Amino acid sequence: MTKKQPIVYLLYFMLASVALSGQDIHFSHIHASPITLNPAMTGVFNDGDTRFIANSRLQWQNFTNGYKTVAASVDAKLFQLDHTSVLSGGLQVISDRAGDLGFSTNIASMNIAVLKVLDRAERNHISFGMQGGFYQNKFDISKMRGYGVDQLVIDGLESNTSYWDFSAGLAWYNTINAHNYYYLGASIFHINNPAIGFTEMETSDFNFDAENTGKILYRKKVIHGGGMFRLARYVTALPSFIWMDQGPHQQIKVGTFVKFKQSRSFKKSDKALYVGAWLRWYVENDIFGTDAIDLSFRYDVKRTIFTFSFDVNVSTLRRASNYFGGPEFSIIQVLGGPNPRVKPNKVKCPIL
Repeated sequence: MTKKQPIVYLLYFMLASVALSGQDIHFSHIHASPITLNPAMTGVFNDGDTRFIANSRLQWQNFTNGYKTVAASVDAKLFQLDHTSVLSGGLQVISDRAGDLGFSTNIASMNIAVLKVLDRAERNHISFGMQGGFYQNKFDISKMRGYGVDQLVIDGLESNTSYWDFSAGLAWYNTINAHNYYYLGASIFHINNPAIGFTEMETSDFNFDAENTGKILYRKKVIHGGGMFRLARYVTALPSFIWMDQGPHQQIKVGTFVKFKQSRSFKKSDKALYVGAWLRWYVENDIFGTDAIDLSFRYDVKRTIFTFSFDVNVSTLRRASNYFGGPEFSIIQVLGGPNPRVKPNKVKCPIL
């Protein structure tokens, strides 16, 4: 083994591990980032034909140069296929930056989905969605100098890489009545196993398989679900869960919003306050532990939704983080009335 090979191994796995955590961006707001979670959620909303979403998240800012993530998306009901189905489409951009090397992930993606009623009672609905995206990862290679890194190693690295990605998802929900429903969804990301990396070295140089060295991005599998259940005239519960699996990493999250209407009329009120909490666990290499508690607050004003959440870190990292995970803020705005290209039909969406 040459002198520079240990450094190459270290840099290679460092960059691969950063890439794997940075490329698959997720938000604490299960309800406020639906098309990031599952392409099948594209167009799944009521009271309009176009939905705009903006998300911002900070993570680990108190003790390291942590993650700074922003995302924006728009999705809309495009065409009526028949009286029981609608074609929807969406666009999304995401930017994430972290670390002393300024490692960044930039994503631009396009979604398409078909939502269809399955029965005459208009209770069961199914949606299938696909997503195609362009990913770019880069870092500031100049910041690697001064850390005892061999110049030959630096010369062998590329400061950016890009690739195309394909994902798909399926969602089903059952509308019991105007105040109660439940749903279940599943999605898979990186179906095409895109190649990633910042070096021209062949995988065989490391004597490992491509996936384990980070040359091939792990596929990510997601299962999520939830519902809305009226507890009292002005109080409703919106429980939800999510399970994510990518390579050796798994995450499980369970919790609920409690919604309080601010009107004597449950149906006609245009304002509502939500308070919620989710518990998040991790599973990695057969190690199971509690990661964080997500505390969330949401306020609906007509067709505008404001959500704020904060992660309270309760893992073993809490000694360094002082329990501080990170804040997250989102805004959802639904616009437009009935789309003239989408005739009145039986398709009704849950209130996420």
